[in-house]
Amino acid sequence: MVVWAGACASPAAPPPAVPQVTVRAIHAGPLSDLVAAAGLRWLLLIRPRQILSDPELGPAVFEIVPARRFEAFEESSGVDLRALPSAAIAGFPYSTLYLAEVPSGVAARARVDFADRLLAGAATKHPHPALVRITGVVGQTPETMLTVGERALVVAVGDPMPAKVAEAYALERLKSSPRALRGAALESLPDLYADNVAVLLAPGPFADEWQLAAGGLLQSTVAVAIAAQPKGHGQIATTICLSGAWGDAARAAADRMSLAWTVFARSATGQLFALPESAEVTATGELLTLRVTLELAPLVRGLRASVLGDITQILRLPSGAPPALAPRN
Repeated sequence: MVVWAGACASPAAPPPAVPQVTVRAIHAGPLSDLVAAAGLRWLLLIRPRQILSDPELGPAVFEIVPARRFEAFEESSGVDLRALPSAAIAGFPYSTLYLAEVPSGVAARARVDFADRLLAGAATKHPHPALVRITGVVGQTPETMLTVGERALVVAVGDPMPAKVAEAYALERLKSSPRALRGAALESLPDLYADNVAVLLAPGPFADEWQLAAGGLLQSTVAVAIAAQPKGHGQIATTICLSGAWGDAARAAADRMSLAWTVFARSATGQLFALPESAEVTATGELLTLRVTLELAPLVRGLRASVLGDITQILRLPSGAPPALAPRN
């Protein structure tokens, strides 16, 4: 009877279905896709690993910044700049944004080291399973770190807004706000980063003190790009592009650009870097392009003399380095 009753009983109800939570994939584009066009003053795109592994460029960089400085930076931040496939620095009115494509495992250590450096107000947010944002104060300066999965680091020094915007881009939440290279100004330039190890880009309009540069051409320039690529034999191929509505005046604008280069090459700065007085200049109705080959050795000597302090600041190291780290004469 017991068996018969069990056979006639209603089947047990299935367990309730567990709702499936769909996690939105984060954006997987280049670092420049995490930089906003709005408010951008300049953008530097570089390939550190390619630069530092080059048989000529690598030693040249280490002449300017000794390898021990890179090691010290890695010890303090968890990031080995020499191992980065790509990196970027973006300037905004109240903030500088640093971005790096990092090898696997680096992001976790960088988060720990960054949190350890914060002096006050540290806060950690997880807006997405693949995103971690840490905000606090170093000295008297607000700093924000965003890690995008295990592939990218973003650090804002100053105003945290550019890091928060990078987070929104990673989440694909800013459909109507153009990314840096798709803004009206920089989109007018050719894709120089595909064939160069470093590209500096700047959207117009330019401040009054810059408008007389390049023979006054910057008054009518929409955006500027400067790119560099090693050629071997101690030479660097350099390309400078000015986009604008040159139209029928393109040829005359090209002549002004050529003359401006010659004047600059003859200046004290030009002589410091041993710049050649002539350069190849081509023009279309929308783009002026200057190409020139520079000698690496005088560039290194000039850079050591003029920008060593700026590089020290970028690496965030004390300017009074101990004897082992001091620049060589």
